[in-house]
Amino acid sequence: MKILVVSNLYPSADDPYYGTFVRNFTESLTEAFPGDVRTCLIRGRRKQKFHRFCTYAGFYLRLLGQTLFGRYDLIYVHTVTFPTPVLRVVSAFRRLPLVFNVHGDDVIPSNRFKCRLRDMCRPLLPKARMIVTPSRYFRGVVLEEFAGLDPERVIVSASGGVAEKFFHKPSKDFDHVPVLGFVSRIDPEKGWDTYIDALVQLRREGVRFRGVMAGAGAQRPQMVAELKSTGLDDCVDFLGPLSQDELAALYPTLDIMVFPSRRRAESLGLVGLEAMASGVPVVACDNNGAASYVEDGVNGYLIKPADATGLVSKIKEFLALDNAGRRAMSLAALDTALEYSSPAVHAGLMAQIRRLL
Repeated sequence: MKILVVSNLYPSADDPYYGTFVRNFTESLTEAFPGDVRTCLIRGRRKQKFHRFCTYAGFYLRLLGQTLFGRYDLIYVHTVTFPTPVLRVVSAFRRLPLVFNVHGDDVIPSNRFKCRLRDMCRPLLPKARMIVTPSRYFRGVVLEEFAGLDPERVIVSASGGVAEKFFHKPSKDFDHVPVLGFVSRIDPEKGWDTYIDALVQLRREGVRFRGVMAGAGAQRPQMVAELKSTGLDDCVDFLGPLSQDELAALYPTLDIMVFPSRRRAESLGLVGLEAMASGVPVVACDNNGAASYVEDGVNGYLIKPADATGLVSKIKEFLALDNAGRRAMSLAALDTALEYSSPAVHAGLMAQIRRLL
């Protein structure tokens, strides 16, 4: 038996946190099927256009050779965008045993090029043996976007789940200045501006707090400038990009995690679940994958996209709780995260793959 894993997202020595969920999946698959797994991967990102072109040219040549001349019982493809051109060509000559693991930008593209790649994949998806989506929310998006799919073949598996390192039983008291965290990419529509607007309102109303932000992205300069211009730089610590181990140490120090991404392409929002694994309630938008696991008033809160005033209201609602109320919400957050633990998620997905073989 032979299984091929295809992905243009995979960590490298220089880019160790890029596509970690794909690496974790591949390692779990290799453990479940020792000696049977082959790969066709791009490791790390290429910033220069020429290097990126050469990298993808080599990737496409390898993928062409492996799928055209290799014999596989299953070809597991992460993303339905960049590997698609080769798969379309090869599928004209032979039937491929495809499984697609779709991600946010695959289905709701961020640019015209990705839109064309998505549309190129439309004839392949109905023929796939299985389509893996990260959340119940995104399963619905996929079924709506790609008409004619068999719903029985579209399953949910939460992007590798939450690693054991993130789980901490809540033990802190609440007799301190509350810490309001933000962990995300600093990119358009990821909600960093909503978070800052909410903090400005809280300060104006005399609410005591300390802010912590972590992440990297294209809008980092704008975000840093906004912190300075609003005067929040004296009470908000910006930590930049953090490793998984550093994030695991950060989450238990937070009282509440603000994850106001308004992107419909936010297919799961794994950082929210990682925070919950430390017993940290999450405030998220109600229009994307985070709404699949956040229960308003139970383990966190839901707000409308870009609603800074609504975010302020939810934060104040949380801060008004007594210690027993906060502890109950904290434990509910941990219970939710346990349902998404990596061993449970991987075991479920491996069971689904075995059914296909």
